[in-house]
Amino acid sequence: MDVLLIVPPYLAHDGTIWHGVNGIWPPLGLLSVAAYAEARGHDVQVLDAIAEQLTLDQVERFIREHQPRFVGLTGVTIQIGSVHRVAAVVKSVLPGSTVVVGGAHATALPEEVLEDANIDYVIRGEGEKSFAALIEGEPIESITGLSYRSDNALGPIRHNAPGAPIEDLDSLPMPAYHLIRFELYKPAVGAYRRLPALAMTTARGCPGKCTFCSSAQTPLRTRSALHIVNEIEQLQARYGIREINFYDDTFTIFKRNVAKLCDLIVERGIDVTWSCFARIDGINRSLMEKMHKAGCHQIMFGIESADPGILKNIRKPINLGRACEVVRTAQQVGITARAAFMLGNPGETAETMRRTIDFAKKLDPDIVLFNITVPFPGTQLFEWANRNGYLRTRDWREYDGANALMELPTVSGDEVNRMYRVAYREFYLRPRYLFHRLMRLRTLQDIKMSLQALRSVLAVHPTKPLSES
Repeated sequence: MDVLLIVPPYLAHDGTIWHGVNGIWPPLGLLSVAAYAEARGHDVQVLDAIAEQLTLDQVERFIREHQPRFVGLTGVTIQIGSVHRVAAVVKSVLPGSTVVVGGAHATALPEEVLEDANIDYVIRGEGEKSFAALIEGEPIESITGLSYRSDNALGPIRHNAPGAPIEDLDSLPMPAYHLIRFELYKPAVGAYRRLPALAMTTARGCPGKCTFCSSAQTPLRTRSALHIVNEIEQLQARYGIREINFYDDTFTIFKRNVAKLCDLIVERGIDVTWSCFARIDGINRSLMEKMHKAGCHQIMFGIESADPGILKNIRKPINLGRACEVVRTAQQVGITARAAFMLGNPGETAETMRRTIDFAKKLDPDIVLFNITVPFPGTQLFEWANRNGYLRTRDWREYDGANALMELPTVSGDEVNRMYRVAYREFYLRPRYLFHRLMRLRTLQDIKMSLQALRSVLAVHPTKPLSES
């Protein structure tokens, strides 16, 4: 085998809402890298240890059996420890293999990742072209986006020039879905109507400059509506897909393209239901009506806070009155409104968190998510917290959105953790909310999903820091 791409094992902590309701999506980034390499004639396999529920020993046996020359690993911040463990396994079994790590965390902290002698290269940013150049033997110093140790053991880490963003996303091959087992993937509870389901991306980057998001640093590009709808038809023909989660940071930014996509779905009579993420200031009634006609049944709106000062601090300048209008409009046209909030932002106090919880209840979306703000590496928030000494830990295992990671001068971490649990219970255990949910139950699946979600809400608590476990 030329190439093995691995998603390392990971299990959500018990205290997070995701432990009980989370789905598992195909690793779209790795599958895009795989497809690009395959298109250039390379033998590629993908091993998703999360979906396959593999132990480290099972991953080792797979590596020993297939003997790849190149191993690519990816993982978000909370998974990076698992990335290092898998890299150690690779080198113990195949000392002569080349281990490459990509993803948002490695892009943000390449030097820290390369402190691990089991990792040969880090690819910063988009990986398709740089990874292909590496496995094809191009001169190391010429490969953009590559970071690596110098030949001199005492020398500094070398960082090649950043790679240029891929402007024409339509030129990329469809992700290599044939390399995974489709039946292992499913959406989160409450986020889908039909199965089988799949996540897709239609764009890269985001126009927002939110301090907590690494996409704020990524140039915005989109695929054409025609390219997207052709891929949907291929996925239906090959895998029988009936539901799609458009997993873009902000699906509706290119309004004309979304409108064209909706028109094509209707014109071609494509039987598909779908959901997406949108900004409050990036959507309107006419677009929502068109989306609903084309199969959209749920939109996630990131609102984050009900305090104008907090919204300014995190550089998310949305109007809360407008948020109420947009959520209500979505519900009126028949789309489930899902809203996300964060607790523990810069400038947060007990009063601002109370304001956010009360606003969420007033807004009354169909589904709400509360998370504790995470200062992920590569974001402005991380740089701010690190510079000011507010980071409580750099133990990346704790970066799960369910435990305060910053000791802010305006509120204690303990208070943030307490309000996290209060938020879920106050929102979901309201008699009015429970009554309306009960009235919407139509099928046995509805009942099962609602009970699973309720159990998860009741189980939510701040995750105990692993250093104290």
